[in-house]
Amino acid sequence: MTADRAASLKTELEPLRGARWPIRCGHAFSASEMARLRQGLWPRDMDDRWAVWLDGSVLRCWRSWTNTCIYETQLSVSDDGTGVAIVLDVLDDKEAYQRASTDAAELERFEGVLSLVWRREFESGQLTDI
Repeated sequence: MTADRAASLKTELEPLRGARWPIRCGHAFSASEMARLRQGLWPRDMDDRWAVWLDGSVLRCWRSWTNTCIYETQLSVSDDGTGVAIVLDVLDDKEAYQRASTDAAELERFEGVLSLVWRREFESGQLTDI
């Protein structure tokens, strides 16, 4: 993705709006993952369904087709560059997103989104360690 397109997406994508379902998370990110998230993981084509970006210390995940923010979390960032998501806010709007029936299942979905984008980045050669 070009830098211009990434910059354009950053202005189009809004924070999580509406009702939130907070879930205790504890997901840890390595320093290299944090650096890549700051650059953003942007959809390249219609098959890429998610956009993920770490803006400062706030990580957001959007559905790329609707630009709807589904996940948002404030990361606790350590001096060594690693980060931890303590609480994950999930969009709680049945018209925009059908939440999983349990917190554990929703956390699996969130981690699945991250796995998909990491794999996509790794396969494209943009990420060298996962």
